[in-house]
Amino acid sequence: MNTFANTPHIRLDPADVAPYALTVGDPARAARVAEFLSDARQVGAWREYHTFTGTYETLRVTVISHGIGGAGAAICFHELFGVGVRTIIRVGTCGSYLRAMRQGSLLIGTGATREDGTSNLLAPPEYPAVADLDVTLALRNEARARGDVKFQLGVLRSDAAFYHELMPNPHQLWADAGAVGIEMELATLLIIASIQRVRAGGIFVVDGNPNESAGDMADYNPHRDSVERAKDAAIEIALKALVALARS
Repeated sequence: MNTFANTPHIRLDPADVAPYALTVGDPARAARVAEFLSDARQVGAWREYHTFTGTYETLRVTVISHGIGGAGAAICFHELFGVGVRTIIRVGTCGSYLRAMRQGSLLIGTGATREDGTSNLLAPPEYPAVADLDVTLALRNEARARGDVKFQLGVLRSDAAFYHELMPNPHQLWADAGAVGIEMELATLLIIASIQRVRAGGIFVVDGNPNESAGDMADYNPHRDSVERAKDAAIEIALKALVALARS
């Protein structure tokens, strides 16, 4: 019997996966989330997909990394749902389109534009990528309860390319339309979650503002202390949101 029949890429035994999960891009951030869990153990490490399962408060939680970009992340999300995950919160980083939301602030996604390059192959482009309301409210409530983080809710751009080479990146257009920021995988997650009839949402740490950066991104530095501190805050908010969702 093939233990990984439903997870050929993330290679996880269903028994090792909790119904409640966090996803992150960076394998190192998955390991950092595991430090917030009790009895955490690594249950998978294949390609960019590094997975840990443990307990936060009384809730069993899985965290997995999915790398950068919609295509690889879509494999991760699809296979997670196939082995019983029913609630996912993506904890990521983003660029902010809001002047008041500087590095170290948080953005909670209510939805995403579908420029991710993957979701258009999964559902008609007219179908919106919308975050689950309960997940979004749980994230908002936990962020508000902390009192020590600056956050904003809104629609994010999910863009397939970080470096646009010859093609212009219409940051200001989307900012004028009301988008609060830009990242790369939220739309992919939300469309797959909708198709699979499960809950998903996302919280993001601001690591820069592309409308204020040099055109060549030479001044972009996503590793400042304020960003690293905010990542821990976002992880904790997301974990507490999962607990609240489980209790409700």
